[in-house]
Amino acid sequence: MSFQPIFDNAADMQISNRRFVAQTQTRSGVVRSVSLNNSVWRFTITLADGQPWENWRTYISGYENLNRYTSATVNLSQSGFDYMFPYQGDETNIDNVRVSVINGALRVQSGVTITSGNLFLAGDLIQLVGGRVYQVTQPVAWNETDISTHRAPVDETVGTYDTNIGVNAEWDVICTTMPKWSFVDHKRVGWDGPFEFQEVMT
Repeated sequence: MSFQPIFDNAADMQISNRRFVAQTQTRSGVVRSVSLNNSVWRFTITLADGQPWENWRTYISGYENLNRYTSATVNLSQSGFDYMFPYQGDETNIDNVRVSVINGALRVQSGVTITSGNLFLAGDLIQLVGGRVYQVTQPVAWNETDISTHRAPVDETVGTYDTNIGVNAEWDVICTTMPKWSFVDHKRVGWDGPFEFQEVMT
């Protein structure tokens, strides 16, 4: 059972990992902002109405069993999504790159074979195997070790990790909004709104 069919069949997908920000504005117009450093991945997915019931009957049973209290792992590796987060750097053996968590930051540990260019570019995804997904925010040259990401490591144990890069990254998510489904035509189904998912934070 999985939420993966919802992701794989998305007609519309919104993805956000923005930090939560608290803002106040004085009567004189001065704005004060505080970042809560809580960059949680959130996904809003709309499915197209009119999907064949015979295709979705098993999927619906699976995701309704998970409901809004059981988490599941999802990815964006479906072939139709390969344009979203492909690896942008120059490393030909990117699957062999290992990353360490040290002093509250990510650092390149080993596996770099290139001698010029960039190991990562802004927007690349790095998942620590067994851990969370991080988005690179600054280019990382082939000979650099520090990796700037959209958030500091979250509950990651200090150590060295294998990585899933780009479309191979996986998220543990929980459904926060689950629309009702209905028969909209003979042997076809529809939904009364979008699905919303959020990265599981423990």
